[in-house]
Amino acid sequence: MVFSFPIKTRYVETAQDGIIHHSSYVIYYETARIEFLKHKGFDINEMEKQSILSPVVSLDAHYLKPLRSLEQIKVQVSVHSCSRVRFQILHEIYKGEEKMAFAITTHCFINAAFRPISIPAELLQSFRKDVELKKDMP
Repeated sequence: MVFSFPIKTRYVETAQDGIIHHSSYVIYYETARIEFLKHKGFDINEMEKQSILSPVVSLDAHYLKPLRSLEQIKVQVSVHSCSRVRFQILHEIYKGEEKMAFAITTHCFINAAFRPISIPAELLQSFRKDVELKKDMP
């Protein structure tokens, strides 16, 4: 399943050269990923109330073409891979049909004591289904 989330870039996110600063892309990825999880029935605020946290373990970002302020973009989010305790999310930023950037983030779940815990069973099942569907795509 590919989840698409629209975002409008903001002037405040630009560097002196008039393009969106690289750090803003991470905010776009995070925003879209949180909405993706919510779409799957896992609201980040509700999980945190239960002391279930999902930090970013790593981020591998690639900038293909610059974004400028006040552009309408979409961030497409999909599960790249998953195990019982870790998962990777592929984020792709598009302006129209043109891919502008992409990143893969790795996450885990931890409890309030910052100890690793398994991915909630229902979410893991959904992630695995997404990965299988992705394998079947041309």
